[in-house]
Amino acid sequence: MPRSRLLVFVVATLLSLAVAAPQARADEPSAADAETALQLFKDGKALRDQGDIPGSVAKFRAAYALVETPITAIELGRTYAMLGKLTEAREILLAVARIPARKNESQRSLDARRDAGALATAIQPRLASVTVQVKGANPQSPPKISVDGVVVPAAAAHEPRIVNPGRHVVVLEVGGRTTQGEISVEEGQSRSIVLEAPAHSAEPPPPTLPVPHDEQVSHGRSPLVYVGFGTAVAGLAVGTVTGLMTLSKAGSLKDVCRDNRCPPSAQSDLDSSSTTGTIATIGFVVAVAGIGVGVAGLFLSRSEPPPDGSGAPTARLFVSPTGAGVRGTF
Repeated sequence: MPRSRLLVFVVATLLSLAVAAPQARADEPSAADAETALQLFKDGKALRDQGDIPGSVAKFRAAYALVETPITAIELGRTYAMLGKLTEAREILLAVARIPARKNESQRSLDARRDAGALATAIQPRLASVTVQVKGANPQSPPKISVDGVVVPAAAAHEPRIVNPGRHVVVLEVGGRTTQGEISVEEGQSRSIVLEAPAHSAEPPPPTLPVPHDEQVSHGRSPLVYVGFGTAVAGLAVGTVTGLMTLSKAGSLKDVCRDNRCPPSAQSDLDSSSTTGTIATIGFVVAVAGIGVGVAGLFLSRSEPPPDGSGAPTARLFVSPTGAGVRGTF
């Protein structure tokens, strides 16, 4: 190998070792963590000897969180088992095999590794299990199942669930409605709980939101329809009545007036006929305007008639000797 390549190789090797060394030391607990963990370990053993099992578990857990050692793990597992938390005990004991071995590990640590595996195997037959069976479940809306507040994945919801001995609460939820049951199991016991699925209620209708005025008009009759046709009816009625009165006055004046000349005695009837004629004309003009407004209102309503046309708006004027008006459907 040329001397230059050899020099590059040596430098690269030294750099890699320099980088790896701090990383390896970073995996080691600090002196403060190690000392705190040791004190917590001693406190945990003292509390266990005094019969305070929950307090002992808390101390061992804190020590294990700071420094993971086989010795702390096996003591935490044993204390969990004394508290009846067998699943937690097995989890900690099985994790001992995954704790990296430290350089110059003591014989006590090696013994803890061996004993942790044996203790985990001994605890396994003591574990209990619960199977949840659901009656009346809708395949299209499967219930959500939770055991002791933990939601079970749908694929494993009806399989035996490993639990600690003791009382357990099972909750079913369907469409926002829930039902629950309780079951107690002993060490090594397997039991089933059957629950009736809550009736699935229809989803509530969406809340009604305020509709803008323009949309209200487009889905219903415009006020112009009623105002326009109402005005047309009133105008026709006035025009018809006053028109008939004008015709009556004109008939009486025809007998007394000759060559468009009327005697003074007929002046009153002549003035009255002119007035009623003017009112009749105004009435008919108002009626025509009202019909225009009403028709415009129908178009503004933009109502869609049924396919058979039965709901289509229609309007027809009528005039008779007894009155006038509008016939149709609106």
